[in-house]
Amino acid sequence: MSLVKVISLDMFQTLVNIQGRNPQVWQPILQSSYSEALAKDYGAKVLACFLEEVEALRLRESFRISRDIFEQSYNQVFTRYSIAYDPAKAVEHLFAEHRRADLYPDTEAFLQRTCAEYEVCIVSDTDLLMLPEFYRNYPLTLFTSEQYQSYKNDSRNLMFHAVIDHYGVRPEEILHIGDSAGDVLGAARAGIRSCWINRTGAEWMHGVKPDLTVTTLDDVYGWLAAGRQAG
Repeated sequence: MSLVKVISLDMFQTLVNIQGRNPQVWQPILQSSYSEALAKDYGAKVLACFLEEVEALRLRESFRISRDIFEQSYNQVFTRYSIAYDPAKAVEHLFAEHRRADLYPDTEAFLQRTCAEYEVCIVSDTDLLMLPEFYRNYPLTLFTSEQYQSYKNDSRNLMFHAVIDHYGVRPEEILHIGDSAGDVLGAARAGIRSCWINRTGAEWMHGVKPDLTVTTLDDVYGWLAAGRQAG
């Protein structure tokens, strides 16, 4: 098997924990009605609406930026539950808290080690305005859905093919690490090796399996080191 030359990374729930910012998103929206349980419930409902629309766009081979989809999703939830708040302002809160999201404890050490030994990039289904600024501290190349007007798990595979072309390597020489099914399925469709980082103990529900499943980025580095020694 070919040695890995390029590490491709998802951003949210892989490098940073956006769930930890959910209270800050909903406090200005719910105000005196705020509770942690209610924020968690409404946050899950907005995300479900968002993912439903992304899947519908994927099937139609169409695209919308995340800001527009989230505004639609907030509007649906606010209308359904009679929440008197501007969906566009809610998106502003959401984007701001994405930018403030905390790194996971294993993120910085992983980036420092891999950036010293591999080409490293971020491949994210996101608008640029959502991204935390920490990535600028590392020699990373950025590939976003906004930039390519495409999702990781759509049939065109524009972002993953752009990664292959950018580095001039074979697909199997790239390892993509992400927390979602779209990360694994999109990478596999492009011939890229995939790693599912399962920080929550979820069950894998898809026929296409990741090449590697881990619970932390430390586990990935151990796998990479073993492969280099074997090679």
